[in-house]
Amino acid sequence: MKRYAAYGAVGALLLCVTGCGGPDALMREFVANLNVYAETLEKREPKEKQQAALDRIKATTEKLDRLKLSKEDQDKLFTRYDAELKRVKERVEAAQKAVAMEGADADTPDLFSTFKPK
Repeated sequence: MKRYAAYGAVGALLLCVTGCGGPDALMREFVANLNVYAETLEKREPKEKQQAALDRIKATTEKLDRLKLSKEDQDKLFTRYDAELKRVKERVEAAQKAVAMEGADADTPDLFSTFKPK
């Protein structure tokens, strides 16, 4: 009986761990962080919250860089998430334009030039 419990625990652990930190999970995290940043701009939240969102984006791009994916794998990954990336890019750009139109401090970075397929 103990053996079955141990096998069950190990199996559950393996199911929970698989897929963590892979390229797909990191791309979903990247898109989610971009959405959070867009939301901070849209709600005109303080610069500290915007900077925290930018820091999370930067951390995710560094994780993606550390994967050292081949050119083909990067192309496949970006093709797979192309629609989501376009949607979030439009949202961020619209929010940045709205902030700039208000005459607020428009020192928003170009996020989409920081991480591109190599």
